Amino acid sequence: MLRRLLAPAMLASSVLAGAQTTGADTLLDRIASASAAYRKSLPDFTCDESVVSAAKERFKRKVQVDFTATLRVTRGLDGSLAETYSTTSYMGHPTPNGGRFPLPSYIEGGFGRGVPLFFTAENQRCFDYTVKAQQITFQSRPGVRGCQEPPSTHGLVRVDADGNLLHGETHRDPEQAHALAMTTLTVEDYGPVPLDGKEFRLPIHLYAEVKDGDHERTFTATYSNCRLFKVSATIRPGDTTP
Repeated sequence: MLRRLLAPAMLASSVLAGAQTTGADTLLDRIASASAAYRKSLPDFTCDESVVSAAKERFKRKVQVDFTATLRVTRGLDGSLAETYSTTSYMGHPTPNGGRFPLPSYIEGGFGRGVPLFFTAENQRCFDYTVKAQQITFQSRPGVRGCQEPPSTHGLVRVDADGNLLHGETHRDPEQAHALAMTTLTVEDYGPVPLDGKEFRLPIHLYAEVKDGDHERTFTATYSNCRLFKVSATIRPGDTTP
């Protein structure tokens, strides 16, 4: 989700604690700056979404739903990203745009709450980070108050030789995740997406699991044809605007 997550020169092996970075040129400072720039500059956009949503019980698939949708991502004044979707087909049949149909699960937040969120300046105190080659792992720091993630949260990101985000994973204990309505596993692959003359690193594939005892729900989505989201209005003679 970040256009440039890391600078290549900063990919040396080291171990960093979330509350122990110093200097304006540290690795985590760079990541935090990139994350803030992403949240500030990303325009509203829409993508085509292709989804397989399934539910299992005792490892046996009970139901599977295939659908396509138009996903819209809009940014709030605080930089938060809100996601809404409207289905365009359901089980292979066209649907009225905006219709809602039964789904085993629908996972949202892949664009606004993906792995770059774990590296923002305000969240770095909540995690320990290990940097090795072109991979960074993160783990919740015990005993830190005011953090939104459960203590079991851990994961990783991978980048290419130029520091561009390629892959991210987030893992959580099933009981802790269930209590907070979070996924137990989220895997995202990222790619370059041009929007408004700039290139952003956005999710192009998402896989998520939600486990609750013997029950498991999975969600697989592919995003394509992302473009600016624009709204137009026509004022006719005699109309008034509020």
